[in-house]
Amino acid sequence: MVSFTALELHAPAQYIQQWSASLEKQLGSATTLEIGYLGAGGFHLQRSHLINNAQPGPGLIQPRRPHPKISFMDNTTFPPDVTVVSTTFPVSTINLLENSSQSRYDAGYVNARRRYSNGLSFLANYTFAKALENAPDFRSPMFEAATPQNNDDLNAEKGLGCDIRYRFALSAVYSPKAWGRNSFTRAVTRDWTGSVVYQAQTGFPLTISVFGDTANAGTVVSENPIRANLTGKRVFGPGTKNSTTWFNPAAFATPPAYPYGNVGRNSVYGPGLQTMDLAIDREFAVAEKARFEVRGEFFNALNHTNLGTPNRFVNTANFGSITEVATPGREVQVSARLSF
Repeated sequence: MVSFTALELHAPAQYIQQWSASLEKQLGSATTLEIGYLGAGGFHLQRSHLINNAQPGPGLIQPRRPHPKISFMDNTTFPPDVTVVSTTFPVSTINLLENSSQSRYDAGYVNARRRYSNGLSFLANYTFAKALENAPDFRSPMFEAATPQNNDDLNAEKGLGCDIRYRFALSAVYSPKAWGRNSFTRAVTRDWTGSVVYQAQTGFPLTISVFGDTANAGTVVSENPIRANLTGKRVFGPGTKNSTTWFNPAAFATPPAYPYGNVGRNSVYGPGLQTMDLAIDREFAVAEKARFEVRGEFFNALNHTNLGTPNRFVNTANFGSITEVATPGREVQVSARLSF
């Protein structure tokens, strides 16, 4: 028995359209404020379509497949060193890559920029966005299966894509003037530079799924496309959004044997992210054409714990809990450089 991947014949060309608009205002001599909108649409994008899956139900999967057997075309020529016993053979999964999905991205943003003036420069950005698509990204899926749940109802795959709803980022560099009260204070306070990079964003969406093929319809090895059922209880209630219980496990249930689940694709958000990196450095003149620089860097300076992705499989232990972090804890690095 074999399985294979096929390409759509005469597939339409994939393409993306982008559009944008913005307004910019000068604030003083060094700072500008920009408010804008950015949109994008993807058309005829490639998706995975398992066209040989069986209908959900009891019994062996292979006899219930639309194409349990497949044959070579008439007059197919085989290599001379190949012995052909039969030109018809059983086939399991047929993964058809067809250009039939779409995506949409809309974002509003605010940018504030200050070019270097009086020792200070910065760039700040806030983005409010939404990303939608009607198929999983089968080449690099995020926190979902790469294949559809119901290959006879691809419209049910519409949902959030790689959606980061809110994001703020700030980078700044500051080089203060030396304190010139006397020669000692000037020597101590000159040639310092500090910089900061801060970012905060909401989490990625994920799909609450079932581990295994409870629909008994057949799927690709290592994929778990069957989704859970909603129970009607609150997904995020008291005692949630922590490492042991990110969401309420009682809000979901494993569907009974054979029916598909009714949870939407990417309908639950995981933890957000917050990091701040700091750097402080100072230069010393050691000769006419030589400089000595000492630099200290603090990664994740606030030592903020950024949680990873929760266990999203409803029929497994620790469902809804988080056992990993997305970023390491605080790291400190000190370096020195001599330039001549």
